[in-house]
Amino acid sequence: MIRIRVVTNVMRVFALLAFLVLSAGYVLSSARAVPQQTSVKKAGLSSDQLVRAKALFGEKCARCHNTDGRGKTALGEMLKVPDFTNGKWWKDHGSADDLIESITNGNGNMPRFGKKLTKSEISLLANYVRHFNKNKH
Repeated sequence: MIRIRVVTNVMRVFALLAFLVLSAGYVLSSARAVPQQTSVKKAGLSSDQLVRAKALFGEKCARCHNTDGRGKTALGEMLKVPDFTNGKWWKDHGSADDLIESITNGNGNMPRFGKKLTKSEISLLANYVRHFNKNKH
């Protein structure tokens, strides 16, 4: 009985430490993030859509992809997420259908958002992610 409690407590301490390390990495990487200046024209969205898209990206995507789309976060580097500012990445993954498919059904370590977001929110995110492509603008 005592042995089970010790093992359970050790597991809890380990889980807490892992959470704290990941949280600290996220906070530090977010603090280093370069603010992304996005114009309405560049993102291809209305002012209201741009505000909503930035908020959605911040809530659902920035933890791994960072606010600047480069993926330079603790989780992003661990999961090897793509750098959305890399022109080479866009050559193979830049179609609207590819982005919508990845957001909806996930891709590798990326979770599925098809049941968490509406179709219009997914489309909004896909349009917003396109603004990181420096080759098209």
